[in-house]
Amino acid sequence: MPVMTLRDGRSLSFNIYGDPKGYPVIFNHGFSDSSLIRNPDDTLTIALGIKMIAADQPGVGSSSPYRGRKMVDWGWDMEELANFLQLDQFSVLGHSGGAPHALSIAYNIPNRVHKISLASPVAPLGEAGVTSMLKNRDLKLIARIHRIPFLIRWICSFAARSAIKDIDKFIQQTALEDPSDAATLLGNPKFKEMFKASFRTGMSQNGEGLYEMIMALWDWGFELSNLNNTVQIFFGKKDDIINFNMPLYLAERLPHAKTYTWPEAGHYGFVNRDNWSEFLSSVL
Repeated sequence: MPVMTLRDGRSLSFNIYGDPKGYPVIFNHGFSDSSLIRNPDDTLTIALGIKMIAADQPGVGSSSPYRGRKMVDWGWDMEELANFLQLDQFSVLGHSGGAPHALSIAYNIPNRVHKISLASPVAPLGEAGVTSMLKNRDLKLIARIHRIPFLIRWICSFAARSAIKDIDKFIQQTALEDPSDAATLLGNPKFKEMFKASFRTGMSQNGEGLYEMIMALWDWGFELSNLNNTVQIFFGKKDDIINFNMPLYLAERLPHAKTYTWPEAGHYGFVNRDNWSEFLSSVL
């Protein structure tokens, strides 16, 4: 996996797949995930003529930690990556906690971002009532103790060590706690191997990436009302991680947003074959 050095000396690892001569799209992964998350059949991405560029967020994979970061800082990192790869204009995708990362790119360099699409996006957790839209038990706990960073850091470290020690057990437990995604996580061996690799990478730095994203989800560092790009939002009605009202709330806060529903999908349903093709096609 390629690694570049950013202006401040930090490392940024990224993954490129799809059509090497295709239209560039920057993908932003979610919480506990990594640049490896995708539909494992790359012929789908190639057939759409997309060159996918997926970067590991701080503390994930080989990307350096960035203590105290806000979402807005990611936009500057992606501008550097776009310059490094000589991308003039490109589109942006984001899943779950990757949604604010995607929006930060459009906030920082709006004239270079062609289209934006989000899947199962989170909203700013620091805004009134937003944490009540969380459904996952662990995320609810984090919301209650988010002002105790040392405790959150310990939880992230413990969770990461436990997951990497027995990744199969972690996948099984995730499917048990998130039944709407059980078939996606376990139903196909190629999907299961993809998720195992992605989760391992996402938690590889002793949970540092988990901790840093959690802390950044509260204050994004930019106002949604200042985003003038059109944003397309896809979400599953059977999501067991966040209530589907959260993507709708985010859409209401954005000046130009359109929403699309996947009736049978869970939080990770965006990687399923038809949804993946629809999601990627939306930014062409």
